[in-house]
Amino acid sequence: MREDYIDTEYEPGPDELVCEYYIEPTDGVSFEKACNHMAGESSIDTWSDISTLSPERAQELKPHVFSIDKERGTVKVAYKQDLFEIDSVPQILSAIAGNIMSMKLVKNLRLEDIAFPEDVLNSFRGPKFGLDGVRDLFRVYDRPLVGTIVKPKVGLSSEQHAGVAYKSFVGGCDVVKDDENLTNQKFNAFDKRAQLTLDAEVKAEKETGERKMYLCNITAPTCEEMLRRAEVINDLGGKYVMIDIITAGWSALQTLREATEDMDLAIHAHRCMHSVMTRNPRHGVNMGTLAKLTRLIGHDQLHIGTVVGKMHGDVNEVLSLKDECVLNHVPENDEFNILEQEWSNIKPMMPVASGGLEPGMIPDLYDMFGKDVIMQFGAGIHAHPMGTEAGATACRQSVDAALKGVPLDEYAGNHKELKSALDKWSYK
Repeated sequence: MREDYIDTEYEPGPDELVCEYYIEPTDGVSFEKACNHMAGESSIDTWSDISTLSPERAQELKPHVFSIDKERGTVKVAYKQDLFEIDSVPQILSAIAGNIMSMKLVKNLRLEDIAFPEDVLNSFRGPKFGLDGVRDLFRVYDRPLVGTIVKPKVGLSSEQHAGVAYKSFVGGCDVVKDDENLTNQKFNAFDKRAQLTLDAEVKAEKETGERKMYLCNITAPTCEEMLRRAEVINDLGGKYVMIDIITAGWSALQTLREATEDMDLAIHAHRCMHSVMTRNPRHGVNMGTLAKLTRLIGHDQLHIGTVVGKMHGDVNEVLSLKDECVLNHVPENDEFNILEQEWSNIKPMMPVASGGLEPGMIPDLYDMFGKDVIMQFGAGIHAHPMGTEAGATACRQSVDAALKGVPLDEYAGNHKELKSALDKWSYK
């Protein structure tokens, strides 16, 4: 193993890919040795000296550990662009978050962030619709969008599923989506569910005069079947597909984005299973990195957490994820291990807040996210004492109260659906 990867005088060039890591050496291993091996193992080196690569070529390609902060346990590494297949997220991750995560020399290693140079950005399409395009689809520009997940996650027939979707739409939901583990079960086959629920969407649009969108989960065993399901939605006149981004895999996500360039479909990214990589603050991959990769590939909206709901994620993490979704320029923030990113031609994504929400939480969500968010409710709609339709109505009433700056208990005085929701969930 070379011993010259650390160079704190080095200044990365504009065409280099920069990564920030948190690193804990194994007991008895120096911080510098761990950093050196991590840089080498992620690029041109291995555990013992080799002679197959010329010294000249090695000097051209070697990465540079240019920043070390032992107190915080963080390092920054600049990688030459030639080390990567720059339009391949799987290859990039195989390098910067691959075998290095298993090295015995480190007790813990976490990829905190990646800063992409312009050549990499230009190799990807980014979102087809993005935040502004999503608003254009709904023709709603002045409030958060309200959505629901059909509950229970699995167990309903296709007819029952469509019936719940219809009640949600007419009650006030803009969005109805499948849950992450509903795909093509015997009791609720994909093609039948798609047809019936899109029919319910059309019926609700005619009755309410509002645009409604059904987000059907096209996650599948193969990329071929995933694309077939996307084509089914497109042929039926649907405007959206949903994909489980971690379980489907990065190649599938890039394949889907390429296919939707010729379809009129927006992509909803569900992040189930992300916590396997992201929840440990000392090892794995930061969720912010996964959000950046999702935006780079080109999905239009992404689950980022709620702070106030049932899912893990504190306010700083969730708001940082929001910034990664919506900002054109993300400033560097050492406190939260965020690298500066200029997104250039890559459109913003629409953030999605989802997980354990109910109508009484909407003012807090609005204070945190503003209007550029999709607020998604599961049991917070379907467990409403007056039923699904009233649950959706209560959410829209709560949004109206937040926009007007009226306290919920006051607004509930002449809105019975909201009052019932507040009474059930012990609003104070």
